[in-house]
Amino acid sequence: MSNIFIGLLFIFLDFNLNLGSSTIELIPDFIGYILMLNGLKELAGESSCFEKVMPYAKGMIIYTIIVYIIDVIGFSSSTGLAIIPGIISVIVSLYISHEIIFGIKDIESLKGWELNSDSLFNTWRYLVIANIVSYVLLIVPILAIISIIFTLIITISYLVSFNNTKNLYNSYFVG
Repeated sequence: MSNIFIGLLFIFLDFNLNLGSSTIELIPDFIGYILMLNGLKELAGESSCFEKVMPYAKGMIIYTIIVYIIDVIGFSSSTGLAIIPGIISVIVSLYISHEIIFGIKDIESLKGWELNSDSLFNTWRYLVIANIVSYVLLIVPILAIISIIFTLIITISYLVSFNNTKNLYNSYFVG
């Protein structure tokens, strides 16, 4: 589950360096999806939910490499198409993380372990709402900035919750 967590960090936390029309993602999403895919493979025997999203993770590896290259050469900035890949990435990322949570719920019910999946799912719901609000409020610059900060806070809360779940999962192997 550690690979999934580290992958989520790479996917959900974006730090960019802008050089003219070029954007270089300092924590590339495709690396996050590669790590996530490795984690999904490790957990595939635990729940079919993990297997179900492997093709999406593979697709996102390819997709995010293409977006990364397009951003580096500055094509998305020059055409104004930067928002479309962002929306697609967010939707697929949220879907994958949704299925991961349900895989965790399966582990809880099959093994009788407490992995904090209800709290994780509630935080995920807030993350979905925050992302929707952020994209809607892009038309009002000051509100967009506020909603982006709010979304960052919710994203960090989700990652902390996932880290707690990961630690609980790992504790069953240590204890």
